[in-house]
Amino acid sequence: MVGIDWDEVVEEALDNSFRLGVPSVRKDDTYVIYSAAYLTALRFGRLLAIDAGAGAGFSTIWVAKAIYESHVEGRIHAVEKTVQRFRKLEELVNKHGLTHLITPVNDDALKYVQNFKNRLHFVFMDIDKEHYLDFFRLVKDKILTGGVVLAHNVNHGYGSVNAFLNKASVNGWKTIIVPTGEGVSISFKTA
Repeated sequence: MVGIDWDEVVEEALDNSFRLGVPSVRKDDTYVIYSAAYLTALRFGRLLAIDAGAGAGFSTIWVAKAIYESHVEGRIHAVEKTVQRFRKLEELVNKHGLTHLITPVNDDALKYVQNFKNRLHFVFMDIDKEHYLDFFRLVKDKILTGGVVLAHNVNHGYGSVNAFLNKASVNGWKTIIVPTGEGVSISFKTA
């Protein structure tokens, strides 16, 4: 199998995001996403993940790259409800032969995770901020002990971000905030 040109895939995903007006994660955020996904993959020896609010796939690509480069079995379900963004994501996955790593899903993230039956190792959340707490409530029991939930844009207290951060810091959860430009929280399931 020919290797994946990750630089090309990343650039195309970023370009698609800009063309569609999708506010994508910044470079400092991608380092956090990639590192957390990579280390979680190594911890479990596999990685089942969800990218909630995948947009055109920029954040998804970083998790897929972590799965690929950690040499574990894994898959990320990239959930995007906006049809135009979803089509670009699906096109990107098919064009670069990433179907073995990424499952594009055209759905609302809250509905999708509510019906998701498998246990998860990793979640990246970048949906409407007023739904952060609702999404966390739906996903928290699906995360295996030792798994993580990352949330984007936590430096801004709008929506339910602060309520989510409070809930993700008690009862078997510990949360840290990485001080990137937008802020990325990493919530660890400890019990």
